[in-house]
Amino acid sequence: MPGFTGMDNSVFIDRVLRMQKIIREKELDCAYIFSDEYRPGFTTYFSNYRPINMIEESPQGVYIPPEGDVVLFLGAINAQAARRVSWIKDIRSIETMYDFFDDLRNRLGRTIRLGISGQDLLPVKYYRRLQKLLSNMDYVDIDAELMAMRQIKIPDEIALLEKSAEIGDEALFQTIERLQSDDSATEIDLCATAEYAVKSNGADLACATVLSSGSNTEAPTWRPSHKIIKPGEAVIMDVAPLYKGYSGDTAVTVIKGKGTQEQERIVLMARDVVVDAIERLKAGDPAHRIFDLFLAGAKASNMDQYFTPYAKGFRAVGHSIGLDCVERPNLDSDATFLLEPGMTLALKFDLHGMDWGGLRIEAVMAVGDTGCRSLNKFLYKMK
Repeated sequence: MPGFTGMDNSVFIDRVLRMQKIIREKELDCAYIFSDEYRPGFTTYFSNYRPINMIEESPQGVYIPPEGDVVLFLGAINAQAARRVSWIKDIRSIETMYDFFDDLRNRLGRTIRLGISGQDLLPVKYYRRLQKLLSNMDYVDIDAELMAMRQIKIPDEIALLEKSAEIGDEALFQTIERLQSDDSATEIDLCATAEYAVKSNGADLACATVLSSGSNTEAPTWRPSHKIIKPGEAVIMDVAPLYKGYSGDTAVTVIKGKGTQEQERIVLMARDVVVDAIERLKAGDPAHRIFDLFLAGAKASNMDQYFTPYAKGFRAVGHSIGLDCVERPNLDSDATFLLEPGMTLALKFDLHGMDWGGLRIEAVMAVGDTGCRSLNKFLYKMK
């Protein structure tokens, strides 16, 4: 049976070999990669399995030695499914993790020099079980090394991201059609339309759908309510499909019925800011150029007062995207990393605080050798 992503096992074996090289270079005894059901990218990257929360919480841990076989730790129920999905042969209950590492310490004859990735996701109960087995330094954080691996996608990954973007576009088109034809539609009705489109096109949800209207668009995020959407109101639709493990993150703002000239002007201006940025960016650019281009676009339209207060913080104008909907590195005015071919980034342009509410345009961009391109096509079909 193919793994969760459908990619060949050689992709995952290569990732393990690259991590084993890092382990040897850092003179570690092993690495332990941890994640949970909601942010599974760290471990799915190696296991090709995505856990599901059933009657148990869904942690996933991948043990990687300097050489030799990998061990996958899961909840007992998920372990049964993983044995049919993952390429990893040695799959164990995560409740046996302490005994496993205790045996490793006994074989080493000393405490363990351990590299950990996913430490901010690791529950205290599991860390306490490990702590007494570790060396005096406790552990070495290898998040940066793993994130550097995950940042650059291979063509197979980008193909899955492109399919996810295509499904996100279709979800937006179907939701817009219902918005404009159904005068009794509520936010939650439109959310159902978007999510049905996602699932009927073979995808799942990478994160919750944001669907807000009217005054509710003043908030950057919103859980859909039973509010009926009225003519002239702005509607933010933010959909995140998950196709074979790879995420999309697609957002558009639409006016119900016919908007005012000012509303239409601002919505199209926001679209143009994102399109212009994608077409002007290239490999080698510092990532903060995305923020700079967005700010320049807002200033050119005298809209920076509605942009700047909402473009602060570590995900100000977007984030990396892949196995998780929101991955590091983040995009803000201080992002210094350089764009590299193979990176995939979700670019997010928000305006809030206007008399009629707020706005979001978001699309996923792939960095190539000769330039950048939008994986989402809806930007070019907006009128």
